[in-house]
Amino acid sequence: MQANRVQHHDGSVDRRLQKKNSNHGTYVFESVAATGSCSIPPSVSTQLFTAATLTYVDHGVARVIERDSMEAAASSSTAPATRSWSSLPADILELILKRLPWSSHPRFAAACTHWRSVVSPFYPAWLTPLLFNAVDVGSTNVRYYSPYFHKNFEIANTLQTPNARICCSSGHRLTLCQRAGLEIIVVDVNLATDVIYDLLPLACDMSDFVVYDGSKRMFGIDAFGALHVARAIQCEDGDGWYGWKSSEYRHDGPKLPAAPMTNPVLHRGLLYLLGVDGRLAVHDDRRHEEGFRILDKPKGFGFEHDDCYLFDSDEGELMAVLFGCRGTWVRIVRLDEREMEWVKVESLKGRALFTGTLTTTMVKTDVKCMKNKIFMPRLYDWPETVHVNLVNLEGELAFVPKSSMVAENGGADGTKIWACEFGHEKPKEFWETIKVDYSIWVDLKN
Repeated sequence: MQANRVQHHDGSVDRRLQKKNSNHGTYVFESVAATGSCSIPPSVSTQLFTAATLTYVDHGVARVIERDSMEAAASSSTAPATRSWSSLPADILELILKRLPWSSHPRFAAACTHWRSVVSPFYPAWLTPLLFNAVDVGSTNVRYYSPYFHKNFEIANTLQTPNARICCSSGHRLTLCQRAGLEIIVVDVNLATDVIYDLLPLACDMSDFVVYDGSKRMFGIDAFGALHVARAIQCEDGDGWYGWKSSEYRHDGPKLPAAPMTNPVLHRGLLYLLGVDGRLAVHDDRRHEEGFRILDKPKGFGFEHDDCYLFDSDEGELMAVLFGCRGTWVRIVRLDEREMEWVKVESLKGRALFTGTLTTTMVKTDVKCMKNKIFMPRLYDWPETVHVNLVNLEGELAFVPKSSMVAENGGADGTKIWACEFGHEKPKEFWETIKVDYSIWVDLKN
């Protein structure tokens, strides 16, 4: 078991995540990010918001304010008997803000001009999945491309893993493979907390695919030739990992030409590997020593395609998205597990699908213009780079610009990235788009 190494975006920020739900409109955040002011829906009363804020303060921060007010009164005989909430000192308001999630800041700013003056511009990191990318993974600063804002948010963090390649992601967890001589060091990164673990070395031939289940297990797969799999398990206390354990290797073992651009997927406890023709190989971790077996069904997709990506939907179905030549058509299929056949999907049911990298993710979205759309990491123009700090407040992550000069109004709404409204429009070809290399979709929603 290897010792962990810890990095921080900003040592003054508490990185511990706490669960907190939010479903506020996206336009509210963009107004704050662009101008430092905010707007609220007509249905939201400023008076009601002020009362709600005082209730929150009364439960969480009132003691701080009360103590400071009493100290001020004791130090000055001319201090007024009562003070207006709108006249609270800026440092007290900043203390309150640090105890509020980012999604509450626009409403906080709507209370009055004085309160608005202490609210920093920010870009919410939880609106949609983000495209994690870097010029040189592990050696250059990390960037997150937002398809909503059409901006690259760059943080001063390289992850300190030179000669690394991106393997997979699960939510805000990222897995890299770092070459060290003839061995591969698998690196588990928590993007929300900056905690990095180095796992024990993995044989180079077992790193064709590396898959993390987002909890306790990681798999290294030799997918070219006879299928072979190794597994690592996280320690019970979460502090590090046990060593790799390989399945039995046989030269005459199962062989399946694997789809090269998509990771194997964990679905209902089983690990599925997609073949280029639509066939599947499966590994049952409860019988780890037996390795992979190729299923008799499905026999394949039944039609030609250029690219295919396997994923587990947010409704627990095993699915694949397929693209024709240069994106001329798109199809989504799901596995009918009773008949073990691929079945065509007609609708995304208001969801958004982010694909085109080793990890594909389907999410529910409150962003109206992104519903029922498929997004690929191909851009029509290169986005502006905004240098930011990634800051966590009460379990919500946001990009806070380092410069007071905030970029122009965002809200690109996915129009600057290749996107297709599934089932309602003919896809555009990939011509004249810029492919974002060395990238993978991550989700920083709590």
